[in-house]
Amino acid sequence: MAKNLFVAYVLWWFLGWLGVHHFYLGRDRHAFVWWATGGGIFGLGWFRDMWRLPSYVDSANEEPYYMERLTEMIRIRKSPPFNPSRFIGQACFGTFLGYLSMLAISEDFAVAYPIVRSLVVPFSVAIGVHIVGNIGRETGHFKWAIVGAVIPALKLISNPHIVVYMALLSAILFQRDRSFKRKPSQRGLCSRLFVLFVAGSMIMSLWGSALYFNASVTTSDGETIRFRDAVDHFFGSPIWKEFKETIKALFHEGWEKGWENMWSRFVQSLDPEGEQNAYQVLGLSKGVTQAEITKRYRTLVREMHPDKIRNGNKEEAAAAFMKIQSAYETLSKIKEKRARRQNYRKQKEYEFRDM
Repeated sequence: MAKNLFVAYVLWWFLGWLGVHHFYLGRDRHAFVWWATGGGIFGLGWFRDMWRLPSYVDSANEEPYYMERLTEMIRIRKSPPFNPSRFIGQACFGTFLGYLSMLAISEDFAVAYPIVRSLVVPFSVAIGVHIVGNIGRETGHFKWAIVGAVIPALKLISNPHIVVYMALLSAILFQRDRSFKRKPSQRGLCSRLFVLFVAGSMIMSLWGSALYFNASVTTSDGETIRFRDAVDHFFGSPIWKEFKETIKALFHEGWEKGWENMWSRFVQSLDPEGEQNAYQVLGLSKGVTQAEITKRYRTLVREMHPDKIRNGNKEEAAAAFMKIQSAYETLSKIKEKRARRQNYRKQKEYEFRDM
């Protein structure tokens, strides 16, 4: 069925950052890249499509003038001319997939099995370069993409910027063996959707793994908390339990005191360390001493120990008892860390005065 330029522009305007207009035109790889990178490197590709869409529609419809020009170019040239935009896209998307796959592997696992990251990252870079290189009426072999990604990894695998070198060399070597694509592959709608679903699921899995294993948040006290620990504490945080009240309080506080520190106040309301929830479990207010925390903990342990519950649900009592223990351990660790940090600062101040 012929593609309509007006429909393509409507899809581009409203759903362009998802690549829907490219999917409409049968450019599934293009659509996937746009979806994965927020409209082609955070909207740059989407903006470029504004004047490129007529050509894409003509290609999809195989307009006579377009096919005549393509046939003439194939007759004159053995390979497509170098396209700077495509080359930059290959390098950027290869870098994106390379870093994403690197972050998806936990540091502990990477230290224990370094060979895994050494294999996965170059392969991901090559996939990114190959996908962009095969968009539209051009095609190229995966072998040159993987060779270009592997060569830097042999020498510079410990360098944090290695992914950029991999993507650049992979994109360069990919230019060696390219050819024109006379007829794009024809697949059914269900098959196309399934392939995109699998590819999208892999991207989301990488993002999820990267967030779970390597992402972190920084509290107002300068404490760095792993994302996975912060998520566990989030469901006991004030912003989750009292969402409307917390957002309203944050808004009024920002209106009265200014918006400069709004992000730090928002992070604090998420309770990434589980501190506020721990105080609520123990029935204490913030600012109490470690001695008061210990005293309260011992009192609750004596009262809530499952062995002392004669009438009632033993399982609920055990769960409450575990919460009390967890809250005490959380607050004790936080107090200990802050005490060490305060002692360190005082030591530095004394050293500075003695200089």
